Amino acid sequence: MTLASILLVSAILVALLAPSALERMPLSDIRPGVALASWLSALAGALFFAASAAVILIWPEHAPAEGVADALMRCLATIQHNAQSWVGQALALAAGALAVVFAVRIAVYARKQSATRSRVHDLHRDVVSIVARRDQSCGDVMWLDHPLPMAYSVSGKPGFVVATEGLSSSLSSAEREAVLEHERAHLRGHHHRIVNGIEVLARVLPFVPLFARAPKAVRTIIEIAADHHAARATSATAVSSALTAVTDAALPRPAGTLGLGDDIELRLWSLRSVAPASHSRLACCAAALGTVALPALVSPVIVLAASFVTCIALL
Repeated sequence: MTLASILLVSAILVALLAPSALERMPLSDIRPGVALASWLSALAGALFFAASAAVILIWPEHAPAEGVADALMRCLATIQHNAQSWVGQALALAAGALAVVFAVRIAVYARKQSATRSRVHDLHRDVVSIVARRDQSCGDVMWLDHPLPMAYSVSGKPGFVVATEGLSSSLSSAEREAVLEHERAHLRGHHHRIVNGIEVLARVLPFVPLFARAPKAVRTIIEIAADHHAARATSATAVSSALTAVTDAALPRPAGTLGLGDDIELRLWSLRSVAPASHSRLACCAAALGTVALPALVSPVIVLAASFVTCIALL
């Protein structure tokens, strides 16, 4: 159970401490891809560590990697092997039950999210397509006859953008193109799926700080990421002015879609410096690795310290 203890401590560290650390990242200065990679890595890491700990506890014999961990922490292993057998069996039973419960809840909520997304897509395909018009120059955009400027994207196969005539008439051509590129960035980056997946985890594990606080943070980050993509396709000035114009006449958008979002002041500040997309890949990989590597390195120290204290107490 030594390796299971290390993995469980790693999961707890990520789940409890990562949100505060990640929320302190200066989103106005850091690249959005780096911030997004850090959050997604933390979410995946917490799930991986917890699931791996459960698998090792359920494993009928010693898991393949357990021997390595036992060699590093022989004292704790001795205590554990001398413990009554029912302790390990109880832990394995509890881990298996929790894993099944969470897996079922994730499947149920994921199915609900998928059904909602399908209804939204079908609504726009069947209803909005009747009242909207398509511009031959923008084949992926459906234009609605509405005086206020608004745009949002709808995921699906294929995904598309819905925009109003007010957007076309009240914005300059550069600003209009910036808004459309922002929405296309949501589609190309599969942002709808990311948000939906994180919201499912938040509903299944609302008592875990990492999962409870992730949806709001990730939504802000993907809006900044879409802003930067639009700025590279047009210009930061066009995106900034378009954001200001559309925000002043904000309209509610349908559930299950992504629009220009909120946190306008933060996003306008972030547009001061837009890095080339190719320059952020290495930084994203480093951020993702660091997010899970740090707790993975710290957790053996914590378990070793607990082992040492336990050994001293039992002498």
